[in-house]
Amino acid sequence: MEVCHKCNGVADFICPDCGTKMCRNHAEKRYIGPNRGFRSRYMCPSCWKKKHRVLNENMVDAKTHKPKKYIFMK
Repeated sequence: MEVCHKCNGVADFICPDCGTKMCRNHAEKRYIGPNRGFRSRYMCPSCWKKKHRVLNENMVDAKTHKPKKYIFMK
């Protein structure tokens, strides 16, 4: 299970560019208001600080994400 980079809670999104794992509370809000059916309401906070916009519709869902497992053998 993936954890948020700030609160160590359950992560909702993983940024594909920088790899930041975040929950909805610590994601940067793109649109604040009533739910109007927009696909992306959140952005990656670390990419947002670098003036690069990565929306949550392009992010990996952390709840269904299965990280690669590497097995090292001699």
